Amino acid sequence: MTARSEAGIEQLLLEAAKAHHEAFAAVDGVDSEWPLWYATYLADRLPAVSSFVGTRSELVFWLVRLAAEYRETDSSIPWARFYAVRLAAL
Repeated sequence: MTARSEAGIEQLLLEAAKAHHEAFAAVDGVDSEWPLWYATYLADRLPAVSSFVGTRSELVFWLVRLAAEYRETDSSIPWARFYAVRLAAL
């Protein structure tokens, strides 16, 4: 996958984060079911910036898995960049 698609996915993730935080503003963005919300937001938009053709359920799986990987790596890379690089490789 190209750097261009990684950048597109990263931008899309940041847009999703902003929309999610706005949707859950009353609780400062807190949502224990965030992967479901993000997957719904991303499902129709992700194919426009990547070759991902998975289902919403597959997106939930990957978002949960990437969240766990990100926590385990204690990475200094911003989360959206970390997720984008991995999603672009799918």
